[in-house]
Amino acid sequence: MPELPEVVTVVKLLAPKIIHQTIVKFEIYYRKLLWRNEVDDFKQRVENQTIQNIYNKGKYIIIELENDVIISHLRMEGRWSVEPQKQLSYKENWLEAQFIFQDGNVLRYYDSRKFGTLEIVSKATFLSGEALKNVGPAVLDPNLTAKYLYDVFRKNKRPIKTVLLDQSIIAGIGNIYDNEILFAAKINPLTLANQISLKKVENILKHAHNIIEHSISVGGTTIHSFAPQKDVIGGYQDFLKVHGREKQECYVCQTKIEKMKIQGRGTYFCPFCQK
Repeated sequence: MPELPEVVTVVKLLAPKIIHQTIVKFEIYYRKLLWRNEVDDFKQRVENQTIQNIYNKGKYIIIELENDVIISHLRMEGRWSVEPQKQLSYKENWLEAQFIFQDGNVLRYYDSRKFGTLEIVSKATFLSGEALKNVGPAVLDPNLTAKYLYDVFRKNKRPIKTVLLDQSIIAGIGNIYDNEILFAAKINPLTLANQISLKKVENILKHAHNIIEHSISVGGTTIHSFAPQKDVIGGYQDFLKVHGREKQECYVCQTKIEKMKIQGRGTYFCPFCQK
């Protein structure tokens, strides 16, 4: 479930706790967590390395070491936590891996759904763009322009709902913000991307920026079980206009919010505001 605002929040919480920490030992409890790496290779490349930086690219968390880069994707329920070795923030059977630091604290990765991934690549590979070659520009990237999106949309005959979720086109927008952005832009989610004018694309991008930035400012959205850290919840769920509000009145026109499935994704919209 974590989308761009939630990932940014996780990074902000982790940064002061892990930057400049040296990893003295790596332990893994769920082999499938490692994507395209063997356990021994991963272990050898992270142990005795110091964390230089942490940031995100779209929904991916990037942890820079001295020689390599760890790429983390939380998928549905992944959670990072820095804690004392003898203290578990979540259920023990959720624990998939841990990085033990020189100061005695531990960076742990928990995942109740077992969908998250970790990968380590060289800095050269990462900087070449090869590791995330299928990830498009992040929604808040200043280089992501309405003209660029318009040109991409013109070649795409899928519903705009689906296109905004395509991480190879725009990185960071998930189902929650997709629903909210299209409502704010007054665009029906079934509208084909190639039928959207440049002016409407500009409007989509404007609302995407406003909504994502607002969500980041309040720590993201906490619905169902996601939280950026134990006992830390986001606040944007209090500002949702359509997502999760099926059969409730639209705040703008009082029409009942409807829900449908578009390519398997739950889609909330106002049938009046988004004609």
